[in-house]
Amino acid sequence: MKVNNKIISVWGNPSSGKTTFSLKLANELAKKKKNVILILAGAKTPTFSTVLPLVDAKDKSLGALLSSVEITQESILKNCILVDENKHLSVISYLHGENETTYAEYSKDKVVDLLILLKHLADYIIIDCSSLVAYDVLTNVALEFSDKVIRLISADLKAVSYYYSTLPRISSRKYNLENHIKVMSNVKSISPKDVVANRFGGVSLELPYTREIEEQYYEGYLLNSLVEKKSKNYNKTLNEIVNNITGEDDVEVKNLFKGFFQKISVKSKLARGVK
Repeated sequence: MKVNNKIISVWGNPSSGKTTFSLKLANELAKKKKNVILILAGAKTPTFSTVLPLVDAKDKSLGALLSSVEITQESILKNCILVDENKHLSVISYLHGENETTYAEYSKDKVVDLLILLKHLADYIIIDCSSLVAYDVLTNVALEFSDKVIRLISADLKAVSYYYSTLPRISSRKYNLENHIKVMSNVKSISPKDVVANRFGGVSLELPYTREIEEQYYEGYLLNSLVEKKSKNYNKTLNEIVNNITGEDDVEVKNLFKGFFQKISVKSKLARGVK
């Protein structure tokens, strides 16, 4: 079955691991030789220099792009930051020292234009959304127009408080809240995960806390694969989400049934003496 998951938004409460997961997700998709553009939407505290400190941004900025008179495919490509470790991955972000007042305000129509043009430039667009939904135009539009939204929920009661205050702001049907993939993140053995999950009517998946990611974050190597045994379950959830986006789960199920019916056909022929 053909899927149309071009624009993927990653949204969640503060400190839920949105940026780290967005980067991991984008990198895994790019490893499949798919062209991926990662948008780091946060303007209040730009994260590019913290999650990719070894990558040269070369003064390319999401703020400059959104405040330009007209957004074109050329201007988008001009502001894409290439990642040497993966030639299929590029990033567009606010830069170190910038904030929401650095550039002129932009409109919802400008963001819609950006998303439409991005669809023609890459196989997948991953948007690392801001937690400040009401104040970030890019995040608000992304949550409305994305093909899929991955909602990260920290395994703590502070996340419950955030969502109880924030979800009413985007309760309109156009946001398709019922279709969000709810993922509990940063789950530790002592986390009240069952209590939190019940507040949201359950969650689809869990991303456990792993020290390896924390070390990668501090060392600036988040594009590296997770190889430690304790990161196995994080990788498992990440791969499930990747397969959900690419439609590979459907292919695997289809092939499983195909093989099953082929075996039945062979047994039937043998029973009838047909070679």
